[in-house]
Amino acid sequence: MTVKARRVSASTLLHAVSPTMTAGWVENRMLSPRERLLRNLDWNLLYTFLVIVEESSITGAARKLALSQPSVSNALKRLEAHLGMRLIHRKKGMFSLTEQGLRVYEYVSSAGSIIDSMAEQFAGEADAVLGELHIQVASHVSCQSFDDTLVKFHQRYPKVLLTLSSQPSADIVNAVAHGQLHIGISNKKTAQTGLHFDLLGYEQMAFYCGARHPLYGKPDLTAADMRGQAYVSFESDQPGDGLSAVSAVRAELQFWGKLVAVSPNEEEVRRLILAGLGFGALTVEGAKPFVEQKILFQLPPYDDLPVNEVYLVTPENQLLTDVEQLFIAMLREASVAAVRERFFKS
Repeated sequence: MTVKARRVSASTLLHAVSPTMTAGWVENRMLSPRERLLRNLDWNLLYTFLVIVEESSITGAARKLALSQPSVSNALKRLEAHLGMRLIHRKKGMFSLTEQGLRVYEYVSSAGSIIDSMAEQFAGEADAVLGELHIQVASHVSCQSFDDTLVKFHQRYPKVLLTLSSQPSADIVNAVAHGQLHIGISNKKTAQTGLHFDLLGYEQMAFYCGARHPLYGKPDLTAADMRGQAYVSFESDQPGDGLSAVSAVRAELQFWGKLVAVSPNEEEVRRLILAGLGFGALTVEGAKPFVEQKILFQLPPYDDLPVNEVYLVTPENQLLTDVEQLFIAMLREASVAAVRERFFKS
């Protein structure tokens, strides 16, 4: 019986092995020597070589890398085999770079500086506090400890995105109570389970009119001069709400003029007052620059001005994010420090 020999093509042999092996073999055949070197280059081997040179010994490199001496020696041999060149002359009592080794060291040292900078940046980002912090604030609130905390928090955690929005105090308390918000700055406090109120401080308000108002700039005004005048109001300027202190002063002095405009936003209330629609209450701090520009004018009373309490409103039984916990702790610390500075400083 005669067996007829057959010539087997290279393509037939390739199809006889697995598709993955075939693809890898073909791809490697298609790569240039430079491309293969770049693809298969192991930074661990290069870094080990860099440390060997800097320590001037295999033993010193092993100690710095927390590896065994044979592991470091094998890494050097693998790198030399990979590059196809001798990098270090090693004899007893002698350590020196070959000409090729010196060139490799210069390149690896340059690359190492770049990678070291990258590692430092991203390692720092890995430890950074990230996230978003959403806070609702009653628009007229003036609270130095809150402002100081915003600055300090941003300086310490610059990668946290701060989102502030303005709502009436009653809406802020309601949002926290229903789990829609975790941090609110409000003038309103309620006896409600599930909510925690921290007193942050106080804000003082006064009554103002704009340059177009008939009382603007008049001397020796009294509360009687303001009765019957058109009034611009905050939504929360009513009994039992966030600006109930303002409402109480109005009731006591009988400021019962026609209500001509209402807004929850201090900027819009100030706009309406400046436009001359009527007089209204603004925070003393917020109005100060406009008074100095002589476009706002303070009206009576000048003593016993309405004072509002400013509260941090947070939920008692809801899980807070790490970012929220950090901010709340920082704000509470700032408010305590402000009280000590003002009332207990020796």
